[in-house]
Amino acid sequence: MAIPKENRQQMINMMYLVLTAMLALNVSAEILNAFKTINKSLENSKLTADTNLKTTYNAFAAKKAKEPSNVAVVANEEKTRKAQEITDKLLDYITKLKQEVVTRAGGPDNEDPNGIMMRKDDMDVSTGFLVEGTSGKNGEGYKLKTEIDNTLKALEALIEPGDLQMVKERMSLSTVPNEKNADWVREEFYQMPAIASYSMLTKLENDVKNTQGTLASYFFSKIGASQELTQDQIVFDKFSAQITSPSAYILQGETFEASVSLAATSSKSAGTVTVNVNGQNVPVDQTTGIAKYKASPGVGEYPLRGSVSVRNERTGEVKSYPLPEFKYTVAAPFATVSPTKMNVFYIGVPNPVQVSAAGVANSKLQVSMSAGSISGSAGKYEARVTTQGTTNVTVSANGKSYGSFPFRVKLIPNPIAKVSGQPGGRINAGVWKAQQGVVADLENFDFDAKFEVLSFNMFYQPKLQDPGIASATGPYFSAAQKAFIAKAKPGDIFYIEEIKVKGPDGLSRKIPGVAFKID
Repeated sequence: MAIPKENRQQMINMMYLVLTAMLALNVSAEILNAFKTINKSLENSKLTADTNLKTTYNAFAAKKAKEPSNVAVVANEEKTRKAQEITDKLLDYITKLKQEVVTRAGGPDNEDPNGIMMRKDDMDVSTGFLVEGTSGKNGEGYKLKTEIDNTLKALEALIEPGDLQMVKERMSLSTVPNEKNADWVREEFYQMPAIASYSMLTKLENDVKNTQGTLASYFFSKIGASQELTQDQIVFDKFSAQITSPSAYILQGETFEASVSLAATSSKSAGTVTVNVNGQNVPVDQTTGIAKYKASPGVGEYPLRGSVSVRNERTGEVKSYPLPEFKYTVAAPFATVSPTKMNVFYIGVPNPVQVSAAGVANSKLQVSMSAGSISGSAGKYEARVTTQGTTNVTVSANGKSYGSFPFRVKLIPNPIAKVSGQPGGRINAGVWKAQQGVVADLENFDFDAKFEVLSFNMFYQPKLQDPGIASATGPYFSAAQKAFIAKAKPGDIFYIEEIKVKGPDGLSRKIPGVAFKID
């Protein structure tokens, strides 16, 4: 029998390099593109909020020109500018966070003008930078939460105590988690793709802008409370229709809600007559002048069009004011199922998996598998499979499906036969004679998988003498094989062949043999 000319070890090493290179997170391109669309919609909403705020400032200027002796105009305009100054500092901080997310995700995507960043699916950016930081719970997300809470506290100090609860209900900026006693930062950013966290930061910018508009409208409404004015002197010479929403995007199955009102609403006048949105008349609360529009559409981008009709209490004239441009986006529910170690499931070993879904606490997830079994809780699971092919992991929560995710199922790779820790080659005669058997070693594999040697043959070719062959059952050399080994001298060759092993999957398989030359 000739010594093999091909280096099997080089081939096996190459196989593991290829497997390592194929590791990838299981986040689809469709989901990443959906976040690009969501972010674009949010950016457009920010422009609308800026327009609304500018309109309110113009209304202050017109009111001040009309009623120069009304001290309430100056006082409330100053409060409006103070509120903007407070919130602009928060906007600057959020902008810096967005820039850092892009940098940590590989920088801008120069090939795609709308791509925002290179590694859109990188979850380590969100978890490491925004959530965990260097000690597990000091990421920038917690600093962001503190900045938001401090901003809200400063804004609330500008609001009259009797109006505080009403105004807070209209403000969209908040760090209250969806789940009771949950961690807002982990709920928003943990295990999220980088593009998702970037979009969430854009949403927070949009919430800040909407909060600016809400407070500006509130302070303008307080002008009519001036003791220097009477009912007959209150004249609204410029109106602006306002629309605000806690969020410009929702998941399919959730309800979209928006507040529609006039910027110049007076607490002494039920001036709002009719609000029409997308052809639908929306009931108006006569005490606040606000109409609540609700819709539950399918996936897509939706514009809001309509008008607010107002009656002038002094003249009885009714005028209609068109709503400013506003769009919101509905995204499909999605979840991520990420194998912790490899991008495939292996038969015979527990395969650790992390599961999460946008906007859902990990404790609420229901996870199942089509071929095999999966167990665990709170986002961490172990999958076990028995048959090669594919299997699907299904995620749901609160009666809603978050998708089914396919995974390949494979056998554990073949181990390598070794004696004295060597997969063949030259070996010292003294070292060789001290060996007791053959080991099946699974190199460079992430799982704790052991192989048992069932049997093997030894072919002994002494230098210038007749060869001999002997077999063994189990991993240890048989008596006949030990007799060959005892005769070993420089120049002799030993072949270990027909090696049969059994892995954790319970299957027997034959692995390549090894050859040793005695020095």
